[in-house]
Amino acid sequence: MQFHFLRPYWLLLIVPFAVLSVIQWRRSDLGKQWEPVIAPHLLPSMIVPGSQRRLFSPLWVSIILGPLLAVTVAGPSWQRGDSPFAQDAAALIIAVDLSASMKEPDLQPSRLQRARDKILKLAQSRGDAYTALIAYSGSAHTVLPLSNDSNMLLHYLDALDVGMLPRRGKAPEKVLPIADKLLANRGNGGSLLIVGDGAGEESAALFGEWADATDTQLLVWGMGKTQSQLDEDAARGLAARAQPLQEAQLRAISSAGGGHYEQVSVDDRDLRSLERRINRHYQLSEDSARPWIDGGIYLLPPIMLLFLLWFRQGWVLRW
Repeated sequence: MQFHFLRPYWLLLIVPFAVLSVIQWRRSDLGKQWEPVIAPHLLPSMIVPGSQRRLFSPLWVSIILGPLLAVTVAGPSWQRGDSPFAQDAAALIIAVDLSASMKEPDLQPSRLQRARDKILKLAQSRGDAYTALIAYSGSAHTVLPLSNDSNMLLHYLDALDVGMLPRRGKAPEKVLPIADKLLANRGNGGSLLIVGDGAGEESAALFGEWADATDTQLLVWGMGKTQSQLDEDAARGLAARAQPLQEAQLRAISSAGGGHYEQVSVDDRDLRSLERRINRHYQLSEDSARPWIDGGIYLLPPIMLLFLLWFRQGWVLRW
């Protein structure tokens, strides 16, 4: 809770209210008013005490009402309202590696097919949140612009295949300018998810430069098994010849980009972890964009009730 005033300068109204209240207080002292006219020894016997200094009087009500009006107009606020751009702010850019190593069979039937299945589950769990798809290897290309139709994502995922891009290699940094362009008009809370099995030597430095210039969340999803995991499979007679997952490179770009690295799992633990991080980033970003609620409206009922007292006969203040 962060209590503050939306229009704090209106609190200066308390100053003239205070001055006028002091003037009224002095004017309500009948003794002061008649001192120049009546002899001091007769004055106490000739004055009938007035009603202005009673607790329930126009003077006291005005003393309460003045500061209350100033606080109301100043706009006290302690909570945020809903953002009209909440859905737009939850955008997710998914970048899929289509280099040759994504055909490795250590994840059955292949790393790319496992990536397709995992991405589809993630998209389905996000419902109608906006999602875009980018494919990369030595170059990067937009496959699907931001869309809230998970069925469209399914069709485009099925069409992805190793070797379909014009340049060979493994350069996830090529995704960055495309992701920035896609997220440019979507508000806050955007996330970039890199799905692949490695990165280039210069990738980490470029991700670090990118992170300094953006508030987009970076997530890296490693598809494949590390060398130690492949050795364990070999010891159990389950080995499939494959290039090991370049986990060190993936962790390097994640660390440089201020993001989070998650390795693929046989169950849904990786999905749940990534989804929590996407939602948490969205909530934090959304909170900064949500408007503050003007709490002055809650003070209007007591103010109106106090104003009703001025309909009473004889309830006046002479200014």
